[in-house]
Amino acid sequence: MQLKRLTIYGYGKFHDRTFDLTPGLNVLVGPNEAGKSTITQFITAILFGFPTKKHPELRYEPLDGSQFGGEMVLCQAGVDYLVRRVDGPKGGKVTLTNLTTDSPLPPENLNRLLAPVDEQLFSQVYSINEPRLSEVFAASKQVMVERLRHVGAVGSDYWLQQAAQQEKAAEALYKPLGRNPRLNQQLREHAELSAKLAKANAAYDTYWSLLQERQSLLQRQKQQRVKLDQQRQVSEQLAHLASLWPTFDQWQRLQKTTVQPTSGFGQTDLTELERLTGQVKAATTGNATLQHSLEKAQVQADLPANFQQYVTVATRADPLLAQLPQQRQLVTAHEQLRQTQQGLQQRMAVIEQQVANADGTMPRSFPLSVAHDVTRWQAELVKATQKRRRLQQELNQLNEQFRQVQPTSRKRTNPLADKQVGWLAAGLIILVGAMLLPAAPFKLAGALLGMAIGYYGVFIVDSATPASRQLQGITDDIRDTQAQLREGGQRIDQLTSQLDEIGSTYGLDNLPVEQWDAAQAAIHEWDQLTEQLETVTDQLTTGTDQQMAFQQSVGTLFPDLIHRPTAAVLDELTAIDQTRHQLSTRDDELTSLMNQLKQSQTALQAAERDQQVFLQTRNVRSPQAFYERYEANREFHNQQVQQMALAHQLGTAAITQLQHYQSQTSLQTAVQAAQTELQGAQQALDASTSQLATIAGQLDHLTASGTQSTLRQKLANLEAQMQVNAQSWLVHQLVSQWIKATLAAASGDRLPQILQRASVFYGKLTSNRYTEISLTESDLRVRLATGEWRQVSQLSRGTAEQLDLAVKLAFAVVMNERVQMPLVIDDGLVNFDAQRRQAAIQVLIDLSDQLQILLLTADEPAIRSVSGNIIRLMD
Repeated sequence: MQLKRLTIYGYGKFHDRTFDLTPGLNVLVGPNEAGKSTITQFITAILFGFPTKKHPELRYEPLDGSQFGGEMVLCQAGVDYLVRRVDGPKGGKVTLTNLTTDSPLPPENLNRLLAPVDEQLFSQVYSINEPRLSEVFAASKQVMVERLRHVGAVGSDYWLQQAAQQEKAAEALYKPLGRNPRLNQQLREHAELSAKLAKANAAYDTYWSLLQERQSLLQRQKQQRVKLDQQRQVSEQLAHLASLWPTFDQWQRLQKTTVQPTSGFGQTDLTELERLTGQVKAATTGNATLQHSLEKAQVQADLPANFQQYVTVATRADPLLAQLPQQRQLVTAHEQLRQTQQGLQQRMAVIEQQVANADGTMPRSFPLSVAHDVTRWQAELVKATQKRRRLQQELNQLNEQFRQVQPTSRKRTNPLADKQVGWLAAGLIILVGAMLLPAAPFKLAGALLGMAIGYYGVFIVDSATPASRQLQGITDDIRDTQAQLREGGQRIDQLTSQLDEIGSTYGLDNLPVEQWDAAQAAIHEWDQLTEQLETVTDQLTTGTDQQMAFQQSVGTLFPDLIHRPTAAVLDELTAIDQTRHQLSTRDDELTSLMNQLKQSQTALQAAERDQQVFLQTRNVRSPQAFYERYEANREFHNQQVQQMALAHQLGTAAITQLQHYQSQTSLQTAVQAAQTELQGAQQALDASTSQLATIAGQLDHLTASGTQSTLRQKLANLEAQMQVNAQSWLVHQLVSQWIKATLAAASGDRLPQILQRASVFYGKLTSNRYTEISLTESDLRVRLATGEWRQVSQLSRGTAEQLDLAVKLAFAVVMNERVQMPLVIDDGLVNFDAQRRQAAIQVLIDLSDQLQILLLTADEPAIRSVSGNIIRLMD
């Protein structure tokens, strides 16, 4: 069930207020006293009735005196209903209307729409707030089973009442520690009569001897009956196996004659071969048709039946003929739109497989500012990578130039080399000559002058050579390029780090950066699917209207075509149009026919080649050989089906037992032996019964006295009454237990599913601190990721409330097939810390695809990233 609109006439602080709700997550946000609890109670009151005036604090009667009540529009099984409830007796006056058919319904139908959910179950599971989450400390397996019975078995309330009535009737007959029930009184009376009779029989030794003998015979008779029953079961079972032997023999023969199938010859392969064969036939037929048309192109063709009619209305018909391509496109588009409807639904599963992370979570979408940053960083990263690649190439070229220039400069003949030698020689001569001077200052001056001249010749002249300048320039370029490479590498590392941080923050760290744009598009596509479906529906309606308008226009000009199908009308008009063009452009048609014939021959060759490749990959030479192999595979499949049917008819136990016998003869021998033993057991039982009858006659003779006869008669009468009462008590007890067991079987199989889903939800809510939930007879317990188990009483209040939230969410999800009710959460996350509150909101977002959720909260920051229907109560 889905709530679509809430309209409050007057309820609490609200009057004349309407709230539109959507499928999935709806967030109603407002501060304290904004009316969140009022809306929660309003939903419960409209569905199940206003509380009585004995509880005025729960009625929320309007503060301004406006009309008490309201209405809601809900959708159940694709039908919209309007539920209106105003002040009145017995929970208020209810009006129920089917909006789909615009017809009123009896108010009693509301309970059937909501069944099996009543107010108690809705409050316990589907209406969640902080006080109710605290009830997890008192949770038990019995409470969960009762909820499952309530939902899982239709009419369970009635049957639980019947079980209680049966238990009450049984207690009226007998209680283990009771005194007044009838069986308790009769047991006391039976003990007294038995004591009196035993006392009366004490004097009769023969009587006791006969009693002992009778008791021994009764014990023997009991054993003989058990043996007889066992032997009868063995005999009947062997006879049943003997009747199954022909079927078993056929099953064995099928096992021996079955052959293994060959792959590549299934139904899909047959369909593919037929498609390829059809293409060959179609291409052959088309080729022959075009050849015939080419031969007859010069011959005047017969005019279509409606061409004469066209001549009379040509001025009005020409616009319709011009629309033929568009109309054919409309027909094709109409079918494509229908296929698109199915494709949109399949696209949802494809997106999840492509984009979802390994843990099943979907990445988050980028805010606008982050998207701009990512785009800018990606562009910078591409540019920086390209620049680094370019600089690396330049560096390689410079290194190669340096390698080539350096040795060449050493070997090249330098015109200044002679000058270097001259300057060096002059410097040496001046230096040596200065040493010969008498005064020390002159020696020092001469030495410095000689050294200066030599330095000039060696270094200054050498540096002035072209080779030296070229080598120095290359060296400087290499250093500059290396510096740019280091700077570019640092920038690339910085951009990569920023992108990695964005990917980790928004859940995209499992996807390459190049795929982020596609992933973002896929995330946004979820919100666009419904809009696309509506657009497709509108387009289908528009196309149908256009086709109908076109046919009406055609019918006005050509009455013979008014009741014919669209395809036939288009074919007739196409023939008229072709004839019109043929009469005016005969030569152009010849060229077109020749081109078409060439294309048809090419298509025929391609179709024959595809068919031959298909046959060669399966090692067959012709389609006939393929069909033979296909028939062999199908025969194998039929034998398998027949064998499985025979095995199902026999049963695993019967097959196992029949396999113990070598032949039907050995089985018949076992049947005869069992029947012989059965006859012997029956004869032994008859002999014991005859002896008991004799002893009974002797006991009757010994107890013929009045006292014993009276006591025995009273005891027999009392035992008869006790047997009747005991049977009644047993019937009541068995009926009660059967009802409870049946209801538990009808719904108890869902309990493991609920616990499994609850464990998953609890792990998400607690960041996988807790990994498993176990439900005992008395309470819940949870297991830490370390393996340690904890009772609910050992958890903090917030963690315990998260446990109850996980269990209720799992209950709602698992029972969604049986009961589809919206979840109403009224400030249920107040005791969660910020991290777990955000995790809980994410879980609700994930579940909004399956359930309708109404989250009423005052936590404005927690819902900033929620993209559902946001309703602000103070607006």
